[in-house]
Amino acid sequence: MTALFLYGAVLLMVASVIVNRVGQRRMAKARKTLTTEETALRDLDSGIIESARAVNQSRQRTAELDDQIQDMRLAVEHLTEKLDQARAAPMERYFIFDRLDARPGTIWSLDVRRAQDAPNEPRLAAAWPVPRTYLMVASNPREAMDRAAQRFPRNQGFEVGSAASCHLFKSRRDDGEGGAGVFKRGGGAA
Repeated sequence: MTALFLYGAVLLMVASVIVNRVGQRRMAKARKTLTTEETALRDLDSGIIESARAVNQSRQRTAELDDQIQDMRLAVEHLTEKLDQARAAPMERYFIFDRLDARPGTIWSLDVRRAQDAPNEPRLAAAWPVPRTYLMVASNPREAMDRAAQRFPRNQGFEVGSAASCHLFKSRRDDGEGGAGVFKRGGGAA
């Protein structure tokens, strides 16, 4: 009987060692699985944080673009109003003084109007109800005014205004001529 108890005790000890080893292996496997899952969870958490940051930046960018779109809409409305005003405004007419004679120099604009004390006032008033703007090519404003005064003399009831460089031919760059168009002989633009 003692042998039987001794045999049972050895069997219990072997069974406990086997159960202990199996338990340790399962525990090591569970720890390894837990470690990989924790790493995956940390990676997922950092990915969520990065995604939230990207979403926040996208929302800010979207808000900025919405503000820019609103500003552009206001600018388009403003430009549309200016276009409507320009279309409703009376047309500017320019009369060319030197159409056939190609001259070198700057293009000047000057107003020619009827004088208040014109000798034949009724006929001139009917023909010249508003001042006319003439464009001419001259080397300086004084020459332009002199040539216009020869064509439209004061004793016939005309009044010649001062010459200014024509705003129609201003270039975007500063070319030293005040931006006025400069023409060389032959009529080509300089």
